[in-house]
Amino acid sequence: MKRLLATATFILGTFWAGAALAAPAPANSPVGDWLTGRGGAVVQIAPCTSQGGLCGHIVGLMLDHGAAIPTDYRGQPQCGFELIRPSAPRGATWHGGIVDPRNGNQYHAEFHVTRAGELALRGYLGLPIFGQTQHWMRYSGTVPSSCRINQAQMAQSNQPVIDGND
Repeated sequence: MKRLLATATFILGTFWAGAALAAPAPANSPVGDWLTGRGGAVVQIAPCTSQGGLCGHIVGLMLDHGAAIPTDYRGQPQCGFELIRPSAPRGATWHGGIVDPRNGNQYHAEFHVTRAGELALRGYLGLPIFGQTQHWMRYSGTVPSSCRINQAQMAQSNQPVIDGND
């Protein structure tokens, strides 16, 4: 009987742990897919693989039909580029770094989810007062493995269609 109870407890514990892992992030969590401020890319914010905190990688790029995937400052495709460097929480705000994939410039960054559900991301040099804030929107569409997102996919995902690349 003890063995049966222990087995049942293990199975239920495993089920509940799996259910907790599969649950979506809370609305105020920055974890998830975000459409950048100018709408040129989708960035996935998730726990960093090699260290604690959150990181953000480019997972989707808005491209015209036939356009080549842009490269980063090292000549590598921007798809998969680690844009947001390891970030740690301080209260409701995360603090870390951000890198411009076009030129490799690195900045301090802080971000949080606003009451309106946007991600307010501020990149700055030295002090936050010397920076700029962008507001990103959650991206609810699917991102193809090719990393290419066209205008039709944007329209199907109920996201606003925004011209321009980040």
